[in-house]
Amino acid sequence: MMRDWKLKEPYSKNFEEEFGEYDDLSRQLFFNRKILTKNEAEKFLNPDYERDTHDPFLMKNMERAVERILRAIKGKEKIIIFGDYDADGVCGSVVFGDFFHAIGFENFEIYNPDRYKEGYGLTKKSLSALFKKNAELIITVDNGITNFNEIQEAEDKGINVIVIDHHLVPPKWPPAYAILDPRQPDETYPFNGLSGAGLAFKTVSALLRKESFGLVSGWEKWLLDVVAIAAVADMVPLEGENRTLVYWGLEVIKKKRRLGICEMARGMRMDLSSIRVDDIAFMIAPRINVAGRMDHATIAGELLMTKSSEEARRLARRLEEKNKERKILVKEVIDYAKKQISADNPPSIVILGDLSWQPGVLGIAANRLLETFSRSVILWGKADGETIKGSIRSDGTINVVELMRKSGEEMYIDFGGHAMASGFSLKEEYLEEFETKVKAAFEKLPKEKNLYAELIIEKELTLDEVNKKTIGEISRFEPFGQGNSKPTFLFKNLRVESVRTFGSDGIHLEFTFKNAGGKIIKAIGFWISNHPDPVARGDHIDLAAAMEMSNFRGYDELRLRIVDFRKV
Repeated sequence: MMRDWKLKEPYSKNFEEEFGEYDDLSRQLFFNRKILTKNEAEKFLNPDYERDTHDPFLMKNMERAVERILRAIKGKEKIIIFGDYDADGVCGSVVFGDFFHAIGFENFEIYNPDRYKEGYGLTKKSLSALFKKNAELIITVDNGITNFNEIQEAEDKGINVIVIDHHLVPPKWPPAYAILDPRQPDETYPFNGLSGAGLAFKTVSALLRKESFGLVSGWEKWLLDVVAIAAVADMVPLEGENRTLVYWGLEVIKKKRRLGICEMARGMRMDLSSIRVDDIAFMIAPRINVAGRMDHATIAGELLMTKSSEEARRLARRLEEKNKERKILVKEVIDYAKKQISADNPPSIVILGDLSWQPGVLGIAANRLLETFSRSVILWGKADGETIKGSIRSDGTINVVELMRKSGEEMYIDFGGHAMASGFSLKEEYLEEFETKVKAAFEKLPKEKNLYAELIIEKELTLDEVNKKTIGEISRFEPFGQGNSKPTFLFKNLRVESVRTFGSDGIHLEFTFKNAGGKIIKAIGFWISNHPDPVARGDHIDLAAAMEMSNFRGYDELRLRIVDFRKV
């Protein structure tokens, strides 16, 4: 589906005067991000940990949660960290695991549920397993906010539950001992965009403010590597406090202290000393997420926490194998979907499923289809699992959690997540009417702007400006992500010197161009070889692309990353 290109308006004369010491490109990027003063610009370019993070005790219920955890530590109670099976939940669990090991507290256990056998959140089945482990305090990470009945049961048995979650709050609050969720309506914390692992980090920071346990001041900053991975993987906005946590988390990763990350990087020939958000998003996070999708999330947790090089190598290889399997399954779903849906006239919402589909790969497939068709996507499957599970991705026009509520809560075993990305378990008896009910609810919901129909272009550049100086200017605005997108630029009327496809079944695309001096400039695009406007050598195109320095297989290469293109 063709997207509507929107070129940002140029900055004003007054803006040029305020930012006189900056180059033209930097001024435009500041202007586009509504950074309007030199002071704001300096803070943005140079995140300061002490200045730009908030007091954890500003968060509602933090004092109560910390008091209970400290009491459990001093009383040597059995603490179970119940983390979700995705990268955010796994990394949040590692934050607590590393902390407990550092202070010499060993009466704890990390429990990540089995996605297929136990389902999402603190289900009856999971809770039963925690009872058998003699839990005295349960700390949920990246889940729990919707588990009213299960938390009630635990509290009735005298087992306190602390919920650490960042998902949308339900109409009915769980009766937990303490809830840390910055999305609470009466929240007092200044920033509500933290990931689950980010909230775990703030909790550990608060614990260390109350009791140092002999650790050096600031020790918790070493945990920012996994906090950064979680933030990128969970696509939380990389602005405000998150920008600071990810900025410094990348610096921690560059120190190469965590064996599991080092072994993953070695297997991918990735240089951690120059790691960027894209490396996490496209290389590291998928391999951590694949554990819960194709195997068991515990494997990823063990990889991140191991102190053994041999174990790190073994676990990294296992995740690499599972990631290859995942790619095959994702491709099968996407290929099927593209045969069913007209690219020129897609439905108002895409709903597809098959009992043979592996639910663990549907979130990734839904993201790809969302980008392809610029429509909200719902995919469901069962494979060898006990229940039908699905993933939903929004194009920005709807809140997908609200869509599930309005379509009929009686259809679901459970559901939850964010406004833009959610999941559900469906009762099989409702399968036949599921699509009809969801489409009816979708039509009734008020619609917002479609975030994927428009392509925002920050500035027009020439191929002569694709150089190290320009990429250096752009890199100062990192880390890029949600809320601070990697800049997309317009390159007009380029003559295509060569075209080739690559990857499995030729799903990726590469163009080459020549700048004014005859130097070859390469542009690559992933999953876009079936673009509706095919191009041949000698054609002229307008190109929308980002600029990047790739370090694939240890070789530095300045190139363009294709976002979209049009023949002229």
